[in-house]
Amino acid sequence: TRKLPPTERKAVEILEARDTWTKAEIRKVYKALVKDLHPDMNGGDRSQEEQLQEVVWAWDQINVSRSFK
Repeated sequence: TRKLPPTERKAVEILEARDTWTKAEIRKVYKALVKDLHPDMNGGDRSQEEQLQEVVWAWDQINVSRSFK
């Protein structure tokens, strides 16, 4: 098991992924979460907007990470 920096670890937790998953596997989870949380997919309901922003932040952290190939 590789050790992740704290920011990446938090990002993985937000996406409810595992640190052993590949970037592609985490991306699938990310896309599913965005689809579930996005207001355009929920009849304009913006109540989950804060959670959506966290998910997007988490993906950004993983996307630029050198630990995930």
